[in-house]
Amino acid sequence: MNPATTMENTRRKVSRRLLPPLFVMFVLSFLDRTNVALVKSHLADAAGIDATAFGLGAGVFFIGYALLGVPSNLVLHRFGARRWLAALMFVWGLLSCAMALVSNPTGFYVLRFLLGAAEAGFFPGVILYITYWFPAADRGKATGMFQAAVAVASIIGNPLGGFLIGLRGLAGLEGWQWMFLLEGAPTVILALAVPWLLTDRPEQARWLTAEEKDLLARRIEADRPGEDAREPRRVRETLADSRVLRLMFVYFAIQIGVYGVTFWLPALVGRIDGLGDVGIGFVSALPWVCALLGVLALPWISDRSGDRRGPLRLALVLTVVGLLGGVLLPPVPAIAALCVAAFGFLGAQPVFWTVPPTILSGAHMAGTIALISVSATSAASWARI
Repeated sequence: MNPATTMENTRRKVSRRLLPPLFVMFVLSFLDRTNVALVKSHLADAAGIDATAFGLGAGVFFIGYALLGVPSNLVLHRFGARRWLAALMFVWGLLSCAMALVSNPTGFYVLRFLLGAAEAGFFPGVILYITYWFPAADRGKATGMFQAAVAVASIIGNPLGGFLIGLRGLAGLEGWQWMFLLEGAPTVILALAVPWLLTDRPEQARWLTAEEKDLLARRIEADRPGEDAREPRRVRETLADSRVLRLMFVYFAIQIGVYGVTFWLPALVGRIDGLGDVGIGFVSALPWVCALLGVLALPWISDRSGDRRGPLRLALVLTVVGLLGGVLLPPVPAIAALCVAAFGFLGAQPVFWTVPPTILSGAHMAGTIALISVSATSAASWARI
């Protein structure tokens, strides 16, 4: 078998083996961090968590996320992904379930902070993990398939949460308690299987032949940047590196788009007359359907062409134009504009994450990926303005 055919078979094996569990893990992560928005009024009634306390709870989540992101990725790089990701999942799944026990604002703050800390290492950890398994030419598509989980979770999150909240009274529990329990429990269960579903490095994969392991390892090694005297060695040097600062700025801008659509969409849908419950659900899902198309299409174009800047610039332009339309246009065309923005902001992210591995390597790349990820946590506050 010639090397090209072997490489194609290897790529398919790796994709089929690793991407489905990573996708499901991200769906659960997204649901566990965002489902609290669905029970805001229920928490106010049951635990005295008013709008101010709820906003503070959202803030402490991001504090925990920002504090633990970089250390978590360095641990993953040193000790391996499968056990570390499994441990993170197990902890955040238990914390999500524990939200069903909240009875006062203090307990709410503590659990949201701990949930942010536990989830902090997951996303940057998987982005790093993908660089261990996929050559540069395939990373856009692989990351896109992983990040498609955001769109899918956004589409199914509200209907699923609404159904679970409807279980109120079952076994003496409130509906909001059932939502936290039944969305957190699958995370705990899957965490127990993750060490067997994932493999740390290609050379450890029993499901690859010796030839496939060797070819994949050589291809990934060839993609690594050479020794660069400019590569930062300390956090202070990383923060002073103009390349890293540019990446942080671009990713922050992308996240402004994400949170902008998330915050503005409910208000726009509410201004459209004549929508029933089904209509509201359908219209609210439209931008995320477009986001799903973007996160699959733009990375495919980028990988196929080998061009990172062109698709990324296109995605950013679509995001800006779409957000402006969402602000300036009447409700119906504004929602169409947010669909354009969603196509852009989610499609931009997999292409964006192909860039850091081209300029950094090793522990420095691990720390920088996490630093970029956590640096955008304040985008939620700016997007509300």
